[in-house]
Amino acid sequence: MSIEGRSSALTKQEVAELKARHLACSHLVKGCQDAIISFRDKTVSQSAGQEASAALRAIEILEEVLGSWCDTLSILRSALNQTSSRKAASNQRFELIPGVFKNESSRQGADTANARRS
Repeated sequence: MSIEGRSSALTKQEVAELKARHLACSHLVKGCQDAIISFRDKTVSQSAGQEASAALRAIEILEEVLGSWCDTLSILRSALNQTSSRKAASNQRFELIPGVFKNESSRQGADTANARRS
């Protein structure tokens, strides 16, 4: 989705698509947050063992996913703010970050999250 070379902001259809993606992403963030809280509650009540270890690892994975969706939500929010302010310059580009809206393998997602941590 590029607005390079256009004299106006995004089309109504493009804005509607951004809003739909923002709404979907908001629900994914909420779902991840709820799942993390649920797993944390379960690990508090469990004694050390395989189940507790699996739950702790699940929390780590969900936190990585949550970070990714929060980043995506921020990008979408910025794009929507630009369209509402009508300050989009004709030489400005809006591009989807590779992998943000496409399924990625678990390894790639983990590598990205680990790179952010260091």
